[in-house]
Amino acid sequence: MRMTAAMVGAISGFLAAAVQAFFHVIPPPAYGICIACHVRDLVNWIAAHIYPIYGISHGKLIIPGGPVSYNFPLLTVVGVLIGAYIAARINREFRWKVMRVAWQRPFAEFFWGMMVMISALTVGGCPIRTALKTAYLDITAAIGLVMIGVGVFFGCQVLKKLVYGR
Repeated sequence: MRMTAAMVGAISGFLAAAVQAFFHVIPPPAYGICIACHVRDLVNWIAAHIYPIYGISHGKLIIPGGPVSYNFPLLTVVGVLIGAYIAARINREFRWKVMRVAWQRPFAEFFWGMMVMISALTVGGCPIRTALKTAYLDITAAIGLVMIGVGVFFGCQVLKKLVYGR
């Protein structure tokens, strides 16, 4: 039996509702599937459980970030990586890529990746969460959503210039 996107969505939604109902994992409002926020929450959960002093305030364990990561680690990022790997293997699209460029390039890519993550955490996460927060009439999210659009437009222009030379 071949899984369709609708079937995977229905199963994921059912499992998310079951986890919420049985384990009392209640995400904050407008908490989408955000790689930036979920990485932050996973790192904070790990740090708070390895170094309990990290999150102690007035004798109570406090985990900075989303309150959903207080009792359970958010393994969304791990699931996305494993799922992408399995899907690439099944569809025979997994290939190792060797970067044969100047030595400065990885540092520039790391810097830009770091800037994307900092910007995502400053604005409030991914475009999905930003759109959801805009629907809650959050003016900061509305400005962030416009800025995401502007950044995508200029990023596409730069890529077009670099790839096609026009």
